[in-house]
Amino acid sequence: MKIADFCIRHKVTTILSFVLIVIFGAMSFGALPLALMPNIELPMAIVMTTYVGAGPEEIENLVTKPIESACASVAGMDELQSSSSENMSMVMVTFADGTNMDEALVDMREKVDLAKSSLPEDASAPTVMKMDIDSMPVVLFGLKGDDLAKLQSIADDDISPRLERIDGVASVEVSGGYVNEVAIETYLDRLEGYGLSVSYIAQMLGADNVAMPAGEVNNGTQKLSVRTDGEYKSVEDVANTLIPLPTGGIIRLNEIASVSMKPQDQSAIAKVDGEPCLIVSVSKQSGVNTVQVAERAMKAMEGLKEENPDINYTILMDQAEYINLTVDSVMQNIIFGVAFAAVVLLLFLRDLGSTAVISVSMPVCIVTVFLVMRALGITLNMMSLGGMAMGVGMIVDNSIVVLENIFRFRTDGCSRWDSCTKGAAEVSLSISASTLTTIAVFLPLGLSGGMAGMMFKEFCITICALLGASLVIALTLVPLLCYITMDRGKRRLKVANDTGDLGDKPLMRKYKGLLRFFIKKRFVAVIVSFAMIVVFVMSIGAAGMELIPEMDQGQISVSIGMPIGSEMEETAAIQDRVCKIAEDIIPELDSMYYTTGGGSMMSSGSSVTLMLVDLDQRDRSSMEIANELRDHLADIAGCEISVSASSSMSMSSGAVSISLSGNDYDELVKAGDDLVTQISALPDAIEVESSASEEEPRVSVKVNRENATRFGLTAATIGAAVRGQINGSTATKMKIGGEEYDITVRGDEAAKASLDALKAMMIPTQTGGSVPLSLVADISTELAPQSIARDNQSRTITITGESLSDNVVGLNAEVNKILEAYQMPDSVTLETGGEMEDMAESFGTLGFALVVALGLVYFVLASQFESFVMPIIIMMILPIGLLGAMFGLPVTGNKISMVSIIGVIILAGTIVNSSIVLIDYIQTRRGRGEDKNTAILNACPRRVRPVLMTTLTTVLGLLPMAFSGGEGSEMMRPMAIVMITGMIVSTIVTLLFTPVYYSLIDSLTSRFKKHKPQDPRDDVPGGKIELQKEGV
Repeated sequence: MKIADFCIRHKVTTILSFVLIVIFGAMSFGALPLALMPNIELPMAIVMTTYVGAGPEEIENLVTKPIESACASVAGMDELQSSSSENMSMVMVTFADGTNMDEALVDMREKVDLAKSSLPEDASAPTVMKMDIDSMPVVLFGLKGDDLAKLQSIADDDISPRLERIDGVASVEVSGGYVNEVAIETYLDRLEGYGLSVSYIAQMLGADNVAMPAGEVNNGTQKLSVRTDGEYKSVEDVANTLIPLPTGGIIRLNEIASVSMKPQDQSAIAKVDGEPCLIVSVSKQSGVNTVQVAERAMKAMEGLKEENPDINYTILMDQAEYINLTVDSVMQNIIFGVAFAAVVLLLFLRDLGSTAVISVSMPVCIVTVFLVMRALGITLNMMSLGGMAMGVGMIVDNSIVVLENIFRFRTDGCSRWDSCTKGAAEVSLSISASTLTTIAVFLPLGLSGGMAGMMFKEFCITICALLGASLVIALTLVPLLCYITMDRGKRRLKVANDTGDLGDKPLMRKYKGLLRFFIKKRFVAVIVSFAMIVVFVMSIGAAGMELIPEMDQGQISVSIGMPIGSEMEETAAIQDRVCKIAEDIIPELDSMYYTTGGGSMMSSGSSVTLMLVDLDQRDRSSMEIANELRDHLADIAGCEISVSASSSMSMSSGAVSISLSGNDYDELVKAGDDLVTQISALPDAIEVESSASEEEPRVSVKVNRENATRFGLTAATIGAAVRGQINGSTATKMKIGGEEYDITVRGDEAAKASLDALKAMMIPTQTGGSVPLSLVADISTELAPQSIARDNQSRTITITGESLSDNVVGLNAEVNKILEAYQMPDSVTLETGGEMEDMAESFGTLGFALVVALGLVYFVLASQFESFVMPIIIMMILPIGLLGAMFGLPVTGNKISMVSIIGVIILAGTIVNSSIVLIDYIQTRRGRGEDKNTAILNACPRRVRPVLMTTLTTVLGLLPMAFSGGEGSEMMRPMAIVMITGMIVSTIVTLLFTPVYYSLIDSLTSRFKKHKPQDPRDDVPGGKIELQKEGV
């Protein structure tokens, strides 16, 4: 190759090219957006529909089933799940991997639009939306003050509009405040006396509060527009409204109802550190810079506080802070990795100039990757930066090999020019092959589907760009810098020549003696190799398994499930108890907040969020604190409480997940309850619950159509009258001083005081009279489920649970024993899922990626050596190296996860690099006429130093990641441990056993050759090719 020749001849062009790359790379780094994780597009969509006043069974039959039928015909649909609860239907569609989500959503909206005609008239229009985990709130503010109604007004009029105008903000939600309204509370006895109903009064108010254009009139030469204005201007206008009576005549509204301005019933209750407040949630648009949006929102709040001193706020949650800490931690790991690698080089080379050459190449590589990331639209996140941190120790490998070979040529007496050009050219093919083998393992990983592919795609791109840049720099910049710095200061690098002085050193003599023993006693090396494999396999069995390491984000979430019909005040009282307990037992507590109610997508449950102090200020993890808190909350009765250490990267669906499907709901519930009882008895099982929660009593009003028809009533008019008396209705809106208020009409509180009062409720008839509700309807209480879940259009209940010891595998083994012994009814089908199912799917995908990676590595090696056998010799290191890599996990208390398996896949292309260099040099020595054993004993000691240098630079480059205690370090730590352990084990095996494998396979292939070549040097697999390359 003439690359080094060209670069040295055109050194100004070469240097300026890299200067431009560094400048543009640095500019790209400043422009890269920050995010916690890559943008992951989930192949899922949700259809939300509300039907106020309907129970779960009515929702299921009238809303959910028609929408399910529409969604079932959407192209690419893989799974259909739904939940029908009071007032709400939610249908979730999961699409097959690779589905074009934009096209699927268009198709889905068209199908759902066609199904609208079959939905009840009062049901809302179905809303189709894509599942986007990137649209979660990026910052939460808590607004404090004595007057929540005033705060609500400030939030609606000033804060929300200002925040919504920020570039990148998708939505702003305010919860926990009061909103004033014009409340019209009717007198029941007077309504009955005049034959009026709540719905009739609301209708009259809506018709009276109107302003509309009436056309134009001529006024001389002018045309004036005409506007009919009947809008209410004050509360007195509303109170003086004249209501026509069905029997004739009119009556003022204030004679049959009290009219006043008062706060609405709170739709949500929020508290921060025990004080009532408003919570302002800011969500970002998909794909925008999380940190920038959060910082802009905080800056806007600071500006609002300066303009309005009444605004007193605290920051409850800030994703930007955690992202900045995480990115800073990874960047610190990269800097330390570069520094450690430089120290190793200095210790081995003992030459500042040579160390400087390679130390310069490392930051140039890293800056080049920023340029690639900018071009491909990749964000600075844990995965992309993790790829760079993982590759820091590897990027010097190519430069070390080139540098070492250049100085070997120089010590042999070659000129500076020949040393730099020939030294780089001689190893160019071997380092290209070693780089390609490493890059090859990332291709199947980056292109694999599912969650693993989406999560690690950017990781693969950055590390491939890093390795590619290191190869280019090793073949261009390093020879040039060597040419410039070589022999400056009249001091040469002391590199052993071929006269054997290196072998005379004490350590080398011992190594050579051990190597000679293994070559003569090859069966001993084979036995030791198998013994190591057995030990490694046994140690792996001691390591637990998890889908992905949980990150300690300093946040604990306490979910509280209350029965349907529970008042917000009851839920808030439970939440206050949780806060009090947390305050007493968690010294690491920084702040806490909760909200109750609000949001149409919320269920009847609520949660308490506990924010802990930073990781470096506490001795316990959030998981340990959550386990302690769970024990203290177990005695709170009347609700279901679950405690979890919150993490935005939590991907599992529970340690245990069992789905029971069938058409007989009673049998499903019975089987579910039996399994919950048995699984709950397991010592390691916690928070075991069934989605078929206990049935709750409700009042059923069934219209007696025969009686209703006699009085000219229909089910609709009866339903509207009952609804108006109990819930009331919003008749219209009015504006006062620029503020808009609802005008709400409600029935007398006495109407819902008891069942007897409900039965006695008077229903107005068309003739002006009224009849009691009990005369036109049958009123009774019945039990009904709180929610109904369906999976692929069949009723389903799901049993979920967590593991106290976090031993998912062990808990599932016990659960499977229970399932095998349980007699399941014939009409019920069972399907297991949860974290075990997720792990099996993800590990299967990664296992396939590993097989493909090994195939690509073999292809690269076979192409380089032009031999089918030589790659086998080199790759014989893989079983011990890859199994040995997992040995470090149980020793350090880590578990086998997606991240650690990624490390194993990376090693598949990394640990063969030293073997390539070793075998390549043995081949070169044999090409010069040495016999097999002599070539091995002469070549191996001369490759110990570059092998140890590349291993130590890689290991030390990964040490900061393995032992970092900063934010987000839990994610990449298992991968670093696997890489470090694998590199150490594989280096030992490479130096001791790879020569033995070479000798053994070479002997076997020689025996099976039918015709012995005349040239004894051709007896080597791939020998001719090497001779031609060497020019011998």
